[in-house]
Amino acid sequence: MEEASRSLWQLLLLTRDAKPVQLTCEECFALLEYDAEILADGATLDKVRPAVNHHLSLCRTCRAKFDEWLEELDGAQSHPHFS
Repeated sequence: MEEASRSLWQLLLLTRDAKPVQLTCEECFALLEYDAEILADGATLDKVRPAVNHHLSLCRTCRAKFDEWLEELDGAQSHPHFS
């Protein structure tokens, strides 16, 4: 069973450090949505969380959802690609 999701403020505190954080799928997408908002407000890519990139590199389901999300956004505006 997947660990209960932490609140956004808890995730932001956990991911501000350089040490790796294990995210649930729900937490990964909560942070992606938050990061999309701050990127839209003009933040630089160095603000995008390494924990999200790490989760996307390990979870095929989230990576597929993320790729789908990018395809939906394609054409509407330019978007950053995560590694």
